[in-house]
Amino acid sequence: MTPSASDPRTAKGPGGVATLPPNGGNRPAGGPRDSGRGKREQSGNVGYRPGSNGGWEELGFTPSGFDAAAGFYNWVLGTGEVICDDQTYQLHGLEPDPVLRFEAFLGQVPPEDVADLLEMLDPLLARVGDYVFEYRVQLPDGRIRTLETRGRVIADPTTGGPSRMMGIIIDVTERRAAEIEALRRAAVAARMQEVTAGLASAGSLAELRTAVTAALPALGATGLLVTDAGQPAEVILEAGNLGMAAGRVRIGPDGPVRTAASTGDPLFFTEASELRRRFPQSVEAMRATGAVASAVIPIGGVPRMRGVCMIGFDSPRAFDAPERAFLVLAASAIGQAVHRARIHDIELALAMALQGGMLPRALRPGPGVELAHRYEAATTGIQVGGDWFDSVHCVDGTTLLIIGDVEGHNVQAAGMMYRLRTTLLAYAGQSSDVSALMQRANAFVCEVNEDAENPLFATCLIALIDPERRTLAVSRAGHIPPVLAIGAEKCSVHHNEPGVPLGVLEDYDFPVWTVPYHPGSMLMLCTDGLLESMDNNLDKGLGRCRAVLDGQREEKLDTVADELLAANRPDGPWKDDVALLVARLG
Repeated sequence: MTPSASDPRTAKGPGGVATLPPNGGNRPAGGPRDSGRGKREQSGNVGYRPGSNGGWEELGFTPSGFDAAAGFYNWVLGTGEVICDDQTYQLHGLEPDPVLRFEAFLGQVPPEDVADLLEMLDPLLARVGDYVFEYRVQLPDGRIRTLETRGRVIADPTTGGPSRMMGIIIDVTERRAAEIEALRRAAVAARMQEVTAGLASAGSLAELRTAVTAALPALGATGLLVTDAGQPAEVILEAGNLGMAAGRVRIGPDGPVRTAASTGDPLFFTEASELRRRFPQSVEAMRATGAVASAVIPIGGVPRMRGVCMIGFDSPRAFDAPERAFLVLAASAIGQAVHRARIHDIELALAMALQGGMLPRALRPGPGVELAHRYEAATTGIQVGGDWFDSVHCVDGTTLLIIGDVEGHNVQAAGMMYRLRTTLLAYAGQSSDVSALMQRANAFVCEVNEDAENPLFATCLIALIDPERRTLAVSRAGHIPPVLAIGAEKCSVHHNEPGVPLGVLEDYDFPVWTVPYHPGSMLMLCTDGLLESMDNNLDKGLGRCRAVLDGQREEKLDTVADELLAANRPDGPWKDDVALLVARLG
């Protein structure tokens, strides 16, 4: 009996025969290792033809005795007859029956799979050769199993065209399920990698907001909110385009946020109607955010915070068990990152307050000197730098400009910076002699280092501006050279003898050089953080500063200072603290 062309579950192959075989396994009839099933098969199982070796021999196929949960089959394409063993019937959920044809096996394939299976088989049966493919069957109890068949399309000895399909069938359901689970886990890991990629490097809440916004596509979300559901409630982080602002999300005692925080259980709402049934009082507030589906997930393990992460989606969303587990894991990672960023921001604020307390609030130059100053911190956490500057209006009408940098980026460096600055200010109240001031500063650092377990060194530059003589006297202890623009001339870098850093050699005579200036001349003093943060190249940084000074000679000093920072600002934070003094000399 050949399948009818009108049967919707069949298709025509070569010679008008149906093109669907069941998948082949490997289940022999008998053999030395087949103690039970083999004996029953040899005693005349349904599907075997009479003859030697159970009838397989005349079909050119002899079972090998291989003992596995596999079945053998031999499908005669011209008649649709299927010759097979018991295992093949069992794999398809069929009772052994010698009159079963191809249609019976095809009938076990889920209807939604039939068209694709036939489309795949059509070209396969048009040629002679080996094959391997998979298909699904539905057993009488409703279970879906995946079978794999492999074998060969045999040629007709007369015509040379395909005449039979013979092979083995095995059940690969568990193997495929394991592979799918492995792929799912890999996909989850990849999504988590996308979510967490920027979290570790985000120091501040502002940087974290950028990282979380970039992670929203991996979450499949359009907005995210992290709150502290304590008293009072606080919105800590917002990301995305849902407008999930604090005033639009109910954080009352009976709302979803505090409910999740109180119970410790995540809440998932596949669409707005689910939220309406559970929390009708929160519907308007959630509608204002634009979220259709939402997940409200408590964040555990964060000290002193009843954290909750609310994730919003702009369309209905099904939250199956794997997706819920993924979102809970992602929310936890984001919550921990928020905790770290809050600590960072608090510590940074403390460090900046400490640093600000050590630097002068305002500079008071003497007559004929106009000043602008800038300080940019590269601090992270509670680390503070050793860059500093100051000015002194001396009693003789001169102005001292002082700038320095203590090595290191920690509390010890900041402490040394403050003590050195205070010492120099005290000495400057007694004398404006540049050489003497530098020698006293050096002696102070050397004395401190004698009792220090880890000696510190410092660079320093002192410039004395004498408006009456219109001279500039400069001495530097290993510091960045000054940039000076005299009158209308182009800026130049004064690479005079620098001297050694403070604290290196006792009783060292620091060289002093003097240069005259004209009214309108400009002087720039800075630390190396300004020049090297962009490309670690001192000369290139000095070149950028000269270009700014030459092009901004007539601008206000505050504008010039801002332009100097802009010309040297790196992508991201400064690599080192920056201290800058710009003076216009009258």
